[in-house]
Amino acid sequence: MNNLRCALFVSIAISVFGLLRSEAQQPAQTPRIGILVPETGLHETQTVNGLRDGLKEFGYKEGENIIVEVKDVKGARSQLQGALDELVRKRTDVIFTTGTRATLAAMAATKEIPIVFRHPADPVMLGLVKNANRPGGNVTGVAAFSLDANQKRLEVLKQIFPNLRRIHIFYDANNRFSPDNFAAAEQSARQLKLEVIEHPVKTAREFKSSLAQMEVSPGDAIFQIADDLIESQGSVLLEEAKKRRMATMFHSEVWASKGSLAAYGPNYYEMGRQAADLVDKILKGAHPKDLAVAHANKFDLAINLRTANSIGLKIAPELLKKADKVIR
Repeated sequence: MNNLRCALFVSIAISVFGLLRSEAQQPAQTPRIGILVPETGLHETQTVNGLRDGLKEFGYKEGENIIVEVKDVKGARSQLQGALDELVRKRTDVIFTTGTRATLAAMAATKEIPIVFRHPADPVMLGLVKNANRPGGNVTGVAAFSLDANQKRLEVLKQIFPNLRRIHIFYDANNRFSPDNFAAAEQSARQLKLEVIEHPVKTAREFKSSLAQMEVSPGDAIFQIADDLIESQGSVLLEEAKKRRMATMFHSEVWASKGSLAAYGPNYYEMGRQAADLVDKILKGAHPKDLAVAHANKFDLAINLRTANSIGLKIAPELLKKADKVIR
């Protein structure tokens, strides 16, 4: 009887040891990052490149110790939910989003998976987090707090274009946050004694129609605020401004490279790198609710001299010296 008990004990011990050894030999699951992009644009490309480069700096190598999957719905908002369902089904460790719609869609899709966003505006005002210092929930990210930058952008535009008298602002009336963004820009303009012409639109077609019907006077300029719809039509806006010899101010230097007279705003590549820091912290055990929203740490001023020459504008040398980038 004792021999039987002994044999049974040895058999159980061997089985347990074998199970523990097998579990110990299982490779750790490779972290998976899902990137949700509502529409591929210049800012999104810069942001994703910055994120990927930032992850490399933290020692992550795609295909070896991390999986990075990009879901680009190419402007088809109806496909956001399907892309998110797939990321959730694959047990993604962190979802990274760009812009308001993608972030809100991710927040509606999951309350468990950490979400890291990149946004040009104020995430508290947008309802993405409760508090910038202690976000709460499963969401944190990097934000440029663009409303704070409107005053600076208008001041720079007035320095570059001294005869500035009136600005035209186009925005998406369907976006519930854009009117607030417009109101903040309007208030800053009033402080500089500038007249403001409001152009709310709801579709790309309506935007093109409003742009074509815009009445322009000497001293007019187009001032672009952070808005997904208008940014998607940025090339159309710049082409019309070129025809009318109008000054333009955008909120990212990539648009100065495309033909805007000037641009002042956050460096989206650097914002992507800052997001990589948050992703790394989360993968190492931190919770988004305890990670403060990072403020964009680099803003760039770009001036396009070719555009200035085409509209007959001379820019003072001291202003050019202040620019981070001059397109000649």
